[in-house]
Amino acid sequence: MKKLIIDPYEIKFLAGLFMAFLILFLLIISVISFTLARSRAPREAFLGVLTYLVFAVIVMSILAFCLKKIREGPKKATLLAKQTIFERNRLIFPMELEFEYGRMELLSSPERMGSKKEFKVIERKKTSIFEFPDEDFKLVATYEKGFASFPAVKILTKAYERTVLLFMTNKGEVTVKKLIPSSILRSNMDVEIRGEEKELVRRLYKLPNQREKVEIFLSAPESPKTSVKIADSSAEEFRYSMVPNERIVIFSHYGSLSMENLLRTLNSSKIILGHGEFLVMFKLSKPKRGELASYKFKVELKEGEGWGV
Repeated sequence: MKKLIIDPYEIKFLAGLFMAFLILFLLIISVISFTLARSRAPREAFLGVLTYLVFAVIVMSILAFCLKKIREGPKKATLLAKQTIFERNRLIFPMELEFEYGRMELLSSPERMGSKKEFKVIERKKTSIFEFPDEDFKLVATYEKGFASFPAVKILTKAYERTVLLFMTNKGEVTVKKLIPSSILRSNMDVEIRGEEKELVRRLYKLPNQREKVEIFLSAPESPKTSVKIADSSAEEFRYSMVPNERIVIFSHYGSLSMENLLRTLNSSKIILGHGEFLVMFKLSKPKRGELASYKFKVELKEGEGWGV
């Protein structure tokens, strides 16, 4: 199993902004004080600077306190991640934790500031050992828009309160097999798409005088406007894994959960993974970018050899 921790970029940005203002403030005060001392300014001028200094210190103290409170949640998530031990397909927590088990859903769009999120509770538990849930998930996202649904745990115990664990299984089977003739793609090539275990495989059979480049995209019904380019006709064969190579557990504070932070944590700007129904689309390359054909396929969560290992 792989352990990932969401480190919210918003807090990093605010901390950097606070430090920049603090340095600028100290620099301004130093310059003003030096100028007044050098010009032998009257006492009233120094009192004015002192009043401004006291006011600025109060404001900076309030900002520092707010920043500290904002960082408390992510620190709890990081602490739990460091103290949780992975043993085969189990998570061993540092103590007996009370939590809710359910599904976490996120929806993001250009019209919406941030990600809409909802945690749907299935049951409530209290234990120190939790078995990794090999259940379906789906993640279709870019920085601007997308959809995500994960099996998840939301901690209720005060020491790690509002810490959320998201689970991404490495189990799954792509079920599709289709030969797309050149007449449909309006080009001199035939394309075969098929599923091989967890991978979507595309095989290209080029005919002579093929010039037009065809690009291949994936999307999902939950976020049809979000499409991810996975290949084009420059390569004869392409493989795309629809699930991770290993189980993944993502630790995050509830307030830090967003599509942008998820993508940064997974080190990707665009991603499409998971189970359920997907759409593979064939489009002409820019500037035309007209859709030639699209086909549905499924990724199913099936038990097989090595299940649960």
